[in-house]
Amino acid sequence: MSGLSGEEIKIVYKRGKRLNGKFFTILYLSSDSLKVSAIVSKKISKKAVIRNKIKRRIRHLASIYLKTGFFIVLPKFDISEIEFKRLENDFKKIVDKIG
Repeated sequence: MSGLSGEEIKIVYKRGKRLNGKFFTILYLSSDSLKVSAIVSKKISKKAVIRNKIKRRIRHLASIYLKTGFFIVLPKFDISEIEFKRLENDFKKIVDKIG
């Protein structure tokens, strides 16, 4: 699993589908390979340590539940203190909608 390039991110934003959950918004585009990017803005947290923790949690969820495609995962707010099981349930619900 690797991250999306800047060009691939633009393509996913233009052509991809968007699904919303309680904690995440996921944009995805069908592909044979798996590429995932977690984008956490400074609006969520000014501290890089917190943003990086959120990205690590998202990458872990992606490694468990995503198989193929290009994905951009956007947290809706600071999820660093939320119990991982709750995040996992929300992420799984969104991925189940993808099919």
